[in-house]
Amino acid sequence: MTPAVVVSATVAALLVAPITTPASATPTQATASTPELVVRNFGYNAGGWRVDKHPRFLADVNGDGRADIVGFGDAGVWVSLARANGTFADPQLVVNNFGYNQGWRVDQHPRFLADVNGDRRADIVGFGNDGVWVSLARANGTFAPAQLAVNNFGTAQGWRVDQHPRFLADVNGDGRADIVGFGNDGVWVSLARANGTFADPQLVVNNFGYNQGWRVDQHPRFLADVNGDGRADIVGFGNDGVWVSLARANGTFAPAQLVLNNFGFNAGGWRVDRHPRFLADVNGDRRADIVGFGNDGVWVSLAQQNGTFAPAQLVLNNFGFNAGGWRVDRHPRLLADVNGDGRADIVGFGNDGVWVSLAQANGTFAAAQLVVNNFGYNQGWRVDQHPRFLADVNGDGRADIVGFGNDGVWVSRN
Repeated sequence: MTPAVVVSATVAALLVAPITTPASATPTQATASTPELVVRNFGYNAGGWRVDKHPRFLADVNGDGRADIVGFGDAGVWVSLARANGTFADPQLVVNNFGYNQGWRVDQHPRFLADVNGDRRADIVGFGNDGVWVSLARANGTFAPAQLAVNNFGTAQGWRVDQHPRFLADVNGDGRADIVGFGNDGVWVSLARANGTFADPQLVVNNFGYNQGWRVDQHPRFLADVNGDGRADIVGFGNDGVWVSLARANGTFAPAQLVLNNFGFNAGGWRVDRHPRFLADVNGDRRADIVGFGNDGVWVSLAQQNGTFAPAQLVLNNFGFNAGGWRVDRHPRLLADVNGDGRADIVGFGNDGVWVSLAQANGTFAAAQLVVNNFGYNQGWRVDQHPRFLADVNGDGRADIVGFGNDGVWVSRN
């Protein structure tokens, strides 16, 4: 987005915009502050928030460059605005919609935060029963009433969470997040307009869909800019390896190409329940690279300017199923720039706490360091109870650790 930002309700990955930092000012060692309880809400005990009922996100909703807390609670959408010192304002109920009491369900209705009208504020986008609902963000941190923007992509039109991933990403480079849905017939796109509405959906790729054999529990799909042209491309981890369909300026896509015989269900034996895979720029060239957490550790395939990828390299003997004993149901792993050098670093929530491996300019990673003795499995944090994110909450260009614990929201600043 500025590489294309992809916000997903089912994938806990935040792509942090590159920050230009003088080399002399860029930390070479991973550090993090002592965790602080910044909001006594949004937690398992503090407010009764549940992963299977109440999605929570970090997104800049008022355009001040700081990631705010957004929670979809029982009564609707609650927002706690981030302050420059890393603390947060008291939560406010900003929309009486999109909540559990209004009939929204995690297993039926994905919800996102993404800038759909190009004003640099993250708007609420919900895939409901009738279609796509949008609530535009205002400069003061409140939101306009929800409007039905597209009569498609919803439960009533046959879209299902366990069959049809949906995303928000800028596919034509106009600075507005478009709707991208992986349906039965392939990939459907609805382009965002400047007024917050969307064009009619178009079938742009006859691939990556349910009828072509793609499955949520086997084949992760992403939107990310892999060739550096400012448009989010389709990347799918299929049976044979990695397939890419490059985005065009008019919102259409080139035919899918098999770009790598690895990271796939058959090509390498990669599994969703064992081997997380991400797209993130790890070497600072503004192209999203493939990062896979395999059995032996972390594998990286660097993106090339033509939309292909270099052969996968094992860059770290850690964070893997065998290399370190990392498990999807216990140990979240994310990619985010924690030291402000414009490269996405590895952040893993392990047994002992938070481990960080800093990205190097050549696409490799430094040895993992334990930076916080908190947020880990041994400290009582659980995937099914305590969401954890990486987001810049104080506007300094570095991604901070944010955890939704029992007592509320904890932050460790980088």
